[in-house]
Amino acid sequence: MRFSKKLGNHDSVTVFKGMFTLALGSSAARIIGILSIPIITRIYTPADYGLLALYISITSILVSLTTLKFSTALPLPKADALAINLLALSIFILVGFLTLLSLCLFLFGEIILSWFDMSEILSLRWLIVLGVGGSAFYEILSLWATRKRKYKVIAKTQFVQSLLGNGAKIILGLLSFKAVGLITGQFLAQSTGLFRLIREFIDDFKKLIPFITKKRMMLVAGYYREFPYFRLPSQTLLQLSSNAPVLMMATLYGKEVTGQLSLAILAVSLPTGLIGQAMAKAFYAEIAVIGKRNLNRIKTLTIDVQKRLFILGLPLTVLVMILAQPIFYLVFGPEWAIAGKYTTILAPFVLLQFTSNPLMQVLNIVGSQITFLIINIIRILGLGALFFFFKGYTLSPQSFVIVLSFYLCIYYLGTTAFIFFTVHKSAAQQEQRAV
Repeated sequence: MRFSKKLGNHDSVTVFKGMFTLALGSSAARIIGILSIPIITRIYTPADYGLLALYISITSILVSLTTLKFSTALPLPKADALAINLLALSIFILVGFLTLLSLCLFLFGEIILSWFDMSEILSLRWLIVLGVGGSAFYEILSLWATRKRKYKVIAKTQFVQSLLGNGAKIILGLLSFKAVGLITGQFLAQSTGLFRLIREFIDDFKKLIPFITKKRMMLVAGYYREFPYFRLPSQTLLQLSSNAPVLMMATLYGKEVTGQLSLAILAVSLPTGLIGQAMAKAFYAEIAVIGKRNLNRIKTLTIDVQKRLFILGLPLTVLVMILAQPIFYLVFGPEWAIAGKYTTILAPFVLLQFTSNPLMQVLNIVGSQITFLIINIIRILGLGALFFFFKGYTLSPQSFVIVLSFYLCIYYLGTTAFIFFTVHKSAAQQEQRAV
């Protein structure tokens, strides 16, 4: 029997091939990134790496705001004549956002950058604007490519981004460009691929430009208004909470220890992140097929997945806690020894994150978008309280990492308990209705 027949209909085969192609490009890009880390850490200091971490955090948060999430809806319209208006609307909002950002950095850049111990790159603040603009524009065009099912093009650009970005970091570092080299390399990693995507779709855009009108742009803005209303705050809070530890560490203790923390987070999250993402996709695909018609089965599957993830993650966590410090010293160099200590401290929270995140997919079936928003609000409020506590007391950076790890352990345990409670309650209600 042919492989396509085993998979099912033509649409299923297309979706599977698309997912596989994107996963291949993403994995290749990640592998290049992983292999480059030992070289980069030998060239740059923890303070340089801290500046890079702050640049990535700030641009990531700002990118989530750029198009008010209208760009996320690009694959949805059936007609290209409407989709091109959504693309034009996204670009229009992006240009306005970049104008405001440029003005803010010009007027208040010194104050803002000094908050995060980034005064060193004050003369290069324009790289923040370019990084945000490049990342956001790439995101818009890659979503148009997704609409057109040009998965190979996206995969190639992801690979090239990682190759050129990390290559630039290494070459510029060897030429003694210091933190500027890291940030320039990151900008290339965020933006490279734009011209490839523009070249791919330039003929389509020329044909569709006559369909762009103010009336149609207002029409699609109204039709997809739930994206700025619900997805924008949820995704922005998610980005804020994800990047908060780096921003908090920089504000409290400076960029050098921030570099140590960012490397620790990267190292401890990479292996579990790769496995966790794959598990989340597989779990969501399974429960999406089951749907709401059999919540008892989803409950049983959720418990089983939680057990398996814990059994898989626990030995990895123990190994990380035992081996992190000697491995960091050997692979990254003696000046990164503190990052090894931080990795040991953070390992328990990463285990609970690993076992919790895939289960979040259950809320897509039995929860609502508001639930995701509330969960993200709780996380950011807790991190905010943690920041103000350490702002008021003179405690060591290691104490901050210990308390941060403890709080995130409690947060992910609470999230897991909430998911189990929600799915159990929903399954019980379904059984009562069936009686």
